[in-house]
Amino acid sequence: ASPLPAKPPAAPRQPMPSAGELEERFAHVLNSMNLPPDKMKLLNQYDNEKKWELICDQERFQVKNPPSAYIQKLKSYLDTGGFSGKFKRRVQESTQVLRELEISLRTNHIGWVQEFLNEENKGLDVLVDYLAFAQCSVTYDMDSTDNGSPGSDKGKALDRSVEDLSRSNSSSPTQGSSKVRHPTVRLNPAHSRKALRNSRIVSQKDDVHVCIMCLRAIMNYQSGFSLVMNHPACVNEITLSLNNKSPRTKALVLELLAAVCLVRGGHEIILAAFDNFKEVCGERSHFEKLMEYFRNEDSNIDFMVACMQFINIVVHSVENMNFRVFLQYEFTQLGLDDYLEKLRYTESDKLQVQIQAYLDNIFDVSALLEDTETKNAVLEHVEDLQEEVGQLTEKLQEAENESMAKIAELEKQLCQARHELETLRVQITEDEQNKKEQVGKPSSSRSPSLLQMQQAAGAKEHAALQRRLEELEDKGLIRLLRGPDGDVIVGIEVIPVIVETATIPSITIDAPSSTSTDVPSPSMSPIPAAAPEIPPPPPLPLTKENSVTVLPTAPERGLAPPPPAPPLPGACEPPPAPPLPGVGTAAPPPPPP
Repeated sequence: ASPLPAKPPAAPRQPMPSAGELEERFAHVLNSMNLPPDKMKLLNQYDNEKKWELICDQERFQVKNPPSAYIQKLKSYLDTGGFSGKFKRRVQESTQVLRELEISLRTNHIGWVQEFLNEENKGLDVLVDYLAFAQCSVTYDMDSTDNGSPGSDKGKALDRSVEDLSRSNSSSPTQGSSKVRHPTVRLNPAHSRKALRNSRIVSQKDDVHVCIMCLRAIMNYQSGFSLVMNHPACVNEITLSLNNKSPRTKALVLELLAAVCLVRGGHEIILAAFDNFKEVCGERSHFEKLMEYFRNEDSNIDFMVACMQFINIVVHSVENMNFRVFLQYEFTQLGLDDYLEKLRYTESDKLQVQIQAYLDNIFDVSALLEDTETKNAVLEHVEDLQEEVGQLTEKLQEAENESMAKIAELEKQLCQARHELETLRVQITEDEQNKKEQVGKPSSSRSPSLLQMQQAAGAKEHAALQRRLEELEDKGLIRLLRGPDGDVIVGIEVIPVIVETATIPSITIDAPSSTSTDVPSPSMSPIPAAAPEIPPPPPLPLTKENSVTVLPTAPERGLAPPPPAPPLPGACEPPPAPPLPGVGTAAPPPPPP
């Protein structure tokens, strides 16, 4: 077999077509590139020179070999017949063929990739078969080393290895898909040793890594990714590639497995692939080899970062909390927690980020149990608080209702008080106006009722005084002098009184004038005589022209009457009044000497 024909020399650049043809051909190139909308929008902003350059580059790439040429070459490497020397010569160019295939899958238009993957060529099946063939010797050598199979037992170990490669993993307990996933390579037991020898020759080359890169180029297309997900053995073979000695290949494998795990339904596919890995490699528990590589490849930071990222995605992308704790517990049993404690102070920032992400999302079951108990207690307390809040709400509502009623009552009273205040203001205003009007009127008209009362009281006192004077006139003590009409008293004349006793000489009291009120001095006697009673002074004469206001007496003013005057010394009783002059009664004779 000869290698692929050499590439033809680059064709000279053609002149730029018209603007319409340029846009049409550029749109065709963009459609063939299968780019996301944001990248297509960016390319549409190119000027005509860049667009024409891109069109020429794409047309030059399309001059490569058709997909069938690569498929025929890969199938020829799978032929395990013939001598070893022929196979060595045949596979010398296998790595170069795979590299050119990877470039074509990555750079050619989508039509070329679809032709490679169609039902006629079945390029994905050919790649998976070649990958399984390239690493079957690695699996055999690992199994032989683990079991310690010496010389003659290697054939049995190889038969078991080939049988494991062709066994279905439908009995896996964590199988997430109903489809049967198994490798499509079935080595003939008669050619087992030769296949093992040829596989060792291929494994010494870089074919496994380049084959994984081809699968990554296919997975960059949506249709290619779906084919890889639905292929019965593709993910299993990619997972088995973790046994490759190159840390660079292991890191690439973990990146593809992490991408599959993030897709809907991909987590179950990844777990099923590791179930198959456990059976083929003879692991005692899941992820045992992965943790072994993680601890041993501490010199390759890229692999450690990819491994830690894959563990984060596998453990923390599960929605079921119980299953998530189960996966976390599997890695804990493999010593992941203790190893992460040692790597906490690593100098790699990328690795530190992945480690911190795992520690931040880890589930502490004991803490969860405590949180559950605390939550239950808090819920009970919340129920009590809600009940108390309900009672307080009812009381608050009642208080609000009472307050509203009191406010309404107070507002009513306030309205009444305002009305009364307004009425009082109006009344006060009217009173002030009345007072102002009364100030300008004469005194007789200002208080007629008071004047009438004073006049009535004066008339009563005048009548009483006149009756008193008439009584004194009847007793002969005074004489009233009346006017011409006989009604008005114009003067008062006091009648003198002569008092005679047996032991004392008589005392003559000269009658005063009509207007005098002085008492005459008695004659001197060796024995003092009792002072005669002095009558009260007569009132002033009253006339119609002279009206005098008589003040009320002490009892009328509410005062106590004055006490009576004490009697004169030497006389128990006042002497009798002397007889009036002119009276016919003769005076008694004087006492004998």
